[in-house]
Amino acid sequence: MVRKIQTITHNKIISNFRVLSGLTISIEDCAYLTKQFQAYGVDDYYISDYQGNSYLTRYVDYFIDSIPCWTYKRKYFVPLIFRDTPDTQKMFQDDYRWKAFFVLLDWYLKYSPEKVIIQTTNNKFKVIDTAFLTFRLWEICDGAAFPIANLNNLSEFEKWNQASHLIDTGRSFKQTREFDDTKEADLTQLEAVISIIKMKYQAILLKQGYQL
Repeated sequence: MVRKIQTITHNKIISNFRVLSGLTISIEDCAYLTKQFQAYGVDDYYISDYQGNSYLTRYVDYFIDSIPCWTYKRKYFVPLIFRDTPDTQKMFQDDYRWKAFFVLLDWYLKYSPEKVIIQTTNNKFKVIDTAFLTFRLWEICDGAAFPIANLNNLSEFEKWNQASHLIDTGRSFKQTREFDDTKEADLTQLEAVISIIKMKYQAILLKQGYQL
């Protein structure tokens, strides 16, 4: 990102007959970021409505009116609607986070799509749970980056992960089994996590003037 993106309040979320609010961005900023993120698989942007349930409302059914969305790899909608939390603000403060977002999204779409695809009535595109992925990035970048950077081998990571439960091996935020280094899904998820953490520290070094 080159220019600063400001989040704005979106007051058109209806859930259980209540009007809720979240954060989004302007249409102009959505169009700008569409061009910036084409290399990651973003095709175009739309203003769309959708109905479903997701991490945005803690999995209570809701309807959202007129929200900016990206189309991703011609198959998915990525609605730009977020919870009003610090992890959302960091998405628009740290340039590396959106690249990391797409790394994480691609892993989930391949190995655990049910975690990130919202059940909706939209028959043309599958709708991505943007709020959940934003939360997962916060877990990785702000909760796990420092301790993982100080681990020396896979054995140390496995011991740390038994207490921290970073690797997603369960359902509904509950770990149903331990990390298994014989499973492709677990190893590739760890690979994605490490690549995201590298992005974070590379961004820090660049800000400090180091040439990478």
